[in-house]
Amino acid sequence: MKDIDIVYLNKEHKTIIGKHLKMISELMYYATENTKSGKYKDFLDILNSIYMYSNNFYSTMVDKQDCENGVVAEFLFLIPNMSFYTAIGFLTALKDGENDLFLRKSLEDIGINCENTTSELADILIDE
Repeated sequence: MKDIDIVYLNKEHKTIIGKHLKMISELMYYATENTKSGKYKDFLDILNSIYMYSNNFYSTMVDKQDCENGVVAEFLFLIPNMSFYTAIGFLTALKDGENDLFLRKSLEDIGINCENTTSELADILIDE
């Protein structure tokens, strides 16, 4: 699923993000199943860029002595937010007039998954 080891805030963050990534990867796999070969791999490559950005954000912003709560919040929500917006753009570009309804349904499912993920992450933020 991923080539990059992701940095997490804590065990709960790891569990929630892992579940989110499994679900979004599965949804994107099926959404790209009938498109040009290699599209799913292209999406996974973009996810790897998101993981690298998240890790860099952690090392430069979160892993500091005087880290503010807003920075922690941004880090917690970074992967689900970026994967959501990436999926929107990616699937929108794949629309061809014949698959529009199918891709719209896929986007709705991805949106629901992201909403659930951010709700669970909000609980971690409250605890922090």
